[in-house]
Amino acid sequence: MLTRFDFNPRFDTFFRDLDQLWKTPQTEGERALFPAADVRDTDTAVELRVDLPGVNPEAIDVKLEGRLLTIRAERTEEKTSDNKGWVRRERATGHFLRSFTLDDTLDGSKLAATYKHGVLTLSVPRREETQPRTLKVKVEA
Repeated sequence: MLTRFDFNPRFDTFFRDLDQLWKTPQTEGERALFPAADVRDTDTAVELRVDLPGVNPEAIDVKLEGRLLTIRAERTEEKTSDNKGWVRRERATGHFLRSFTLDDTLDGSKLAATYKHGVLTLSVPRREETQPRTLKVKVEA
């Protein structure tokens, strides 16, 4: 027997707000950000894409220490002398830190990073000895 699930969208925001309350240290006018990250695994590399809209490229710091890849960034508020007229301000400012542990098959010394249209893309190639190889078999008739 199938039962129809009636999703109440208020629960989604309720749980998200609870997560923010417990996970995010908040200070006045600033909060820790948690941007979305996609990880794509291929035969030759692992690619990470992290959403960082509105972040100045100079405010992005990528470090690799051992197998720990750490991304730090900060989005600051545009300084204006006129604070009048704002009806709603939802674009958060603040800092964030995300870390990923690389496995032994990846070569961190060849890490490549690009930042385009608010997305930070990191590519970590696989070590040559761990990449799949294809052998041609010579068939004699």
